[in-house]
Amino acid sequence: MASITPQWPVRADHRFMLKIADMVLSGKIHPRAGEFDRLSRVFSKAGGSWERMFSGSADDVAILKTVMKVAFKHGYLMKKENWK
Repeated sequence: MASITPQWPVRADHRFMLKIADMVLSGKIHPRAGEFDRLSRVFSKAGGSWERMFSGSADDVAILKTVMKVAFKHGYLMKKENWK
């Protein structure tokens, strides 16, 4: 799991997406700022609102989870390789 430090990620939406990714995708991705920017734009176009989300909207959290699952399924998020 990538640790959250004051240096990275600096944006609140990226930090929130990192937490959701750890819950939903259970550490299967390697987080990148560019990918999170794209997810943020798609989330907004899908009807989600960061303002509502940070106010506690469960509907917006559900939209973000769906966007992240679809992005992972279609290869828009960099997958972590399992080294055995």
